[in-house]
Amino acid sequence: MTNNTDSMPSSQNPDSRSAYRGRLQGMTWIIILSIVAILASSLFFADIQREFRAVVALGLMFALMGLGVNVGLAMAVSGAIGIYTLIGYRPLVSTLTQTPIAQSASSTLLVLPMFVFMGLMLWHSGITKKLYAAARVLFFWLPGGLAATTNIAGAGLGAVSGSTIGSTYALGRIAIAEMLEAGYDRRLAVGSVLSAGTIAQLIPPSIMLVIYAGFAEVPVGPQLVAGTIPGIILTIAYVLSVVAIALLLPHWAGKDGRRREAEHKPALSRIQKLRIVSEAWPVPALILIIFAGMGGGYLTVTECGAVGAVGAALYCLAVQGGRRFSISLIDTCKGTLSAVGSVMFLIIGAAIFSRLLAVTGAAQWLSAEMQVISDNPVLFFFMLVILYLVIGTFMDAIAMMLLTVPLLLPIVVNAGYDPIWFGVFVVLMAEIGLLTPPVGMLVFIGHGMVQNPEINMGQKISLPDVFTGAMIFVPLALVVVVLIGLFPSIVTWLPSLAAQ
Repeated sequence: MTNNTDSMPSSQNPDSRSAYRGRLQGMTWIIILSIVAILASSLFFADIQREFRAVVALGLMFALMGLGVNVGLAMAVSGAIGIYTLIGYRPLVSTLTQTPIAQSASSTLLVLPMFVFMGLMLWHSGITKKLYAAARVLFFWLPGGLAATTNIAGAGLGAVSGSTIGSTYALGRIAIAEMLEAGYDRRLAVGSVLSAGTIAQLIPPSIMLVIYAGFAEVPVGPQLVAGTIPGIILTIAYVLSVVAIALLLPHWAGKDGRRREAEHKPALSRIQKLRIVSEAWPVPALILIIFAGMGGGYLTVTECGAVGAVGAALYCLAVQGGRRFSISLIDTCKGTLSAVGSVMFLIIGAAIFSRLLAVTGAAQWLSAEMQVISDNPVLFFFMLVILYLVIGTFMDAIAMMLLTVPLLLPIVVNAGYDPIWFGVFVVLMAEIGLLTPPVGMLVFIGHGMVQNPEINMGQKISLPDVFTGAMIFVPLALVVVVLIGLFPSIVTWLPSLAAQ
């Protein structure tokens, strides 16, 4: 009798057994989700209540997402099937032909490609390193200085990129290795980078706030400005948490880091420090253009985006020269088309799914059921927080916003909240969801990044380490959420000034 070594992993090889179990579990989930998708599709054709069709559509959507289908396509397919089975072929054709044009032609979203182009062009120019170096010179004196510097640099980078993932990648490649070399605990080093990335969507120009403004039909200028103060408060909260860790657990925050740096790097003179800080001038310049232009009424939001995009391109040209700039320009245009196309696809899919929710009456039913709760502002607010915390554990940030805003915005407005306040709240909760298990998109991005030997400095950084580092900062972010819930004027004050 011969042993069939190909059919079953050897008992002497634990890694092979683990990989085999992983593949088996993966196949099991694929089979389960496929069955769920088939059952949900079948239920659409059954004689069931209109409102229940919305639940079936949600089940089909999540099953398709679990099978790896693009989120926008999953929403569009489940919405389209529901519309067809409920009101027929012609309304479906009308929805599929009109929705893409109506959503993509929104004037509110016109600024989106400009902000994306500006952020990518500045990234190619190397501004991230200059910004981090400037923040390090200015704030290294703080306890846990490198981790605090990372969060402050994240706020500055968010002001020119508007991209959470982009900011996380850019900062992570610089800051994590610096902190590990200085003796920082791996959890604090990674966690401070991931938390810094979440600031980007609050500090204008925020891509998610632009998307919300287009979907909720609110003015994009005031909506962008509204995220400023919460973004600053969130940055301060993160910095204070780093300082507290450095004081309470000095071995986590590179207790010997300054001594090590003094041994390897000579002290900088005042002129050298001034030069390093001054090299980051494009960041405050663009911030000034955006705030002075929109706040002073000199420029529209679209004009601010155009000026920022042209300014970023000219700066990159001056830094790189003609040949390198042409390569950066091509890469930036490709990245802009890819990013904006992905977002538009999500928006179109969400609009089709929202059409189904309106047709089924699920939105009206939910509004009526929640109206009782909305009479109690405190209970209603904390219900919203819990709802978004739960959704954020398994759903993409933009998809979560696009799926929930059409349902909840009328209820929130009836409860007495400003729609601009709700936009900042939703974006902040979506950013928190990027850090929380089991999905935590930023956590998995961070884990993949620290597998690079040039970043991890020879240390083994596991997925639990990355989750622990991220969760250090979540309680402080929730404190900021509660703060803007108790004092909504934190969000609405700046937009009200701009409107005067």
